[in-house]
Amino acid sequence: MTFTTRPRLLLLLLLCILGCKKNNPSKGGDPNTNSAATGMTVVNGNNQFGYVGHPMDTIVIKVSISNAADSSRYAYYFHSTGTQDAFNIAGEHYSNGAIYVQAIWTPGAGNSAPVVTLYSYIGCGISFNGPPAACKTLDSVKISATIRKPWVNYFSAQGALTDLQFPDANHGIATGDQAGIIRSADGGKTWTIGPPARTANDGQMMAFAGPDTGMMVVTNNYVMITTDGGQTFTQPNWTAAFEGDRSSGAYYMASRNVIYTVGWRGQIAKTIDGGISWNQVGFNFLNDFSGLTVVGKDTLYAVGDVGKIARSTDAGDTWQIQPIQLNNYLDCVYFITNNFGFAGGQYGALIRTTDGGGHWAIIKTGLLFPVITIRFFNSQHGFIVTSGGEIAESTDGGLTWAKRNTDNYGAAELVKAIVKDPTIIYGIQESNIYTYDLTQP
Repeated sequence: MTFTTRPRLLLLLLLCILGCKKNNPSKGGDPNTNSAATGMTVVNGNNQFGYVGHPMDTIVIKVSISNAADSSRYAYYFHSTGTQDAFNIAGEHYSNGAIYVQAIWTPGAGNSAPVVTLYSYIGCGISFNGPPAACKTLDSVKISATIRKPWVNYFSAQGALTDLQFPDANHGIATGDQAGIIRSADGGKTWTIGPPARTANDGQMMAFAGPDTGMMVVTNNYVMITTDGGQTFTQPNWTAAFEGDRSSGAYYMASRNVIYTVGWRGQIAKTIDGGISWNQVGFNFLNDFSGLTVVGKDTLYAVGDVGKIARSTDAGDTWQIQPIQLNNYLDCVYFITNNFGFAGGQYGALIRTTDGGGHWAIIKTGLLFPVITIRFFNSQHGFIVTSGGEIAESTDGGLTWAKRNTDNYGAAELVKAIVKDPTIIYGIQESNIYTYDLTQP
């Protein structure tokens, strides 16, 4: 018995030793224990500002691995503190001992500071609900974001709003086709709807020379005048500067008597008698002017189609076209000093001058829609707003711009926007007044 049993025991022992060597992880066996990630780090895209329902910039995660042969066997899953987030792996490639994973994160509603944890595992296939129970998680990394709030529909009026003005810090006034007059006396916190400037209820645009004196353009380029901040309007003795409805693209009211306007086919006009007569001083070309500003006492700028910029240095008596290599339509112009200014327009176009328009530099904004508003609070800090609701901020005098709001985020078809102060922007779209909170991160 003793001699018969001993060979059998030796044989069993030999089989056990061979089996242990076969399952040694260093020789390649169980896919759950064969390899391990030696680290996961976020290379790009952590701590972004995001917008609900809008994909953020591509996130790149570096997964360092110990065995290059296993690079094709890795899989990933995520867990987010946001309940409606979407997180998708867009691609991956192996390089120098690491897998670089590209991911797209689209944040959902309900969480202003979501965190996604991305897990890596190996050899178990892809699962949208995490790996099977038998799989071993190798490593993980956390990715954070801050979600900004969108434009807010602050006040609903009627008709189609076409213009919004703040003659002073406390008083706001909006008008439009069949919209009446909407007024605020507390800086835009509350609004009330009042009767129109005239029975036709056809307000189109406004201009103010101060907190009391202003004008409202109506059908066929006629106007109504106010001398009490828009509380009442009267019809003056007036001759249309240009023939045709909406033939003026912009007005600038220097005083009750001195008014400038630009419009169709390069037309520019000036009145010094309150609109009774006009001095036509424009150009003979097909391009329309749509933006106008006055800098100091005598300098004016007009901007319009196909990058047209005109300047006057004698209070609008004569004008010269300025050279600029730009085909974008320009909608607005804004000057901080006599020499330092901007013009903006189509496809997020922005140009900048520091020598009074002698030279213009094209500035990249990263925006998609027409720039309709430019506002600076000092020589360095300013904002631009597009018709698509995009907002960008500069802190270096307009050389570079950081996006503060993306397109189609609360508002998508703004016809006017006013950066009232560094804390809030007002905009109008259809029959609504919108606000955007600039105090958020």
